[in-house]
Amino acid sequence: MSATVREELLWWVGKGEDPEVKAREREILQALLGANPDVQQKLVEKGIEKGIEKGRVSEARTALRRVLAQRQLALRPEEDARIEGCAELDVLERWLERAVTAATAADALT
Repeated sequence: MSATVREELLWWVGKGEDPEVKAREREILQALLGANPDVQQKLVEKGIEKGIEKGRVSEARTALRRVLAQRQLALRPEEDARIEGCAELDVLERWLERAVTAATAADALT
């Protein structure tokens, strides 16, 4: 799709918060996806992958907090916020590994 066509399509659909515009956007998207089941399937698969990744990140946070609690390593509010704000699974897993032997919660989060 050319940039010009894309811009025109976005102009017609609109970007506002008007409920009528949002309803029109949904209707257009449903029609386009209904006519392109392969695109619809790819979007569903991508959504599933993102959901699985979010679940893994959430579980890693929970496991990290559980290990720190079991080891009686208290989290300061800023450390807990750091864990909550981390969305990178590899970082959370690294912290979890460190939490097993760390002397303090701060040491685990380095």
